Amino acid sequence: MKLPDKIIQLRKSNGWSQEDLAEKLNVSRQAISRWEGATAQPDAANILQLSKLFGVTTDYLLNDEYESDNDLPKVKEVKSDGVHQIMIFMITLEVMILIIQFIATIILQNIFFGVLSFIPFVALIGGFEYSYQKGKSEANENVQAFRKKFYKISVWLGIYFPIRFIVRTLSNFYPRPYSTIALEGVILVIYLMTATLICLQIEKNSKK
Repeated sequence: MKLPDKIIQLRKSNGWSQEDLAEKLNVSRQAISRWEGATAQPDAANILQLSKLFGVTTDYLLNDEYESDNDLPKVKEVKSDGVHQIMIFMITLEVMILIIQFIATIILQNIFFGVLSFIPFVALIGGFEYSYQKGKSEANENVQAFRKKFYKISVWLGIYFPIRFIVRTLSNFYPRPYSTIALEGVILVIYLMTATLICLQIEKNSKK
């Protein structure tokens, strides 16, 4: 993409007219028109001002091969590392919630606190999805791949204890006797089948 096209695109994405941009740069509207019409080039000082005003790098503005700042190798590396750190942080939170669920359900055998501990997990997923939808128009392939991986991991970490609670509740209506080991086996099988099916559905939806 050429510099004139980039200036037009960035100006319009900010909802500015040529007059608005000219005022912000302290140049004439005719100068903006000449830049966008490729009949004149902004000087080095104007390029620097454009970079700061639009929040992009000068490399992006001056290099015709770059379609966005994401194409710059260093920017790609930084954004990829940022996504990786966010992934580690969110998965760590989910593991902490899982430990709390384990303590409440298995050790303390308190169903109320077990269910209550699932609320932060739901809030974490909801907050993530809200943030993703809000910035969906700017999401690149790395963000989309991160979202898919995050949901797959969340499924495996998050649905065991809800399934355990449901199965154990339903087991109260099943005529006894049945062994605890058999019940735990049923819970495990249902958990594995459910998690696998959900992950397959996530993978299928991501390809649409």
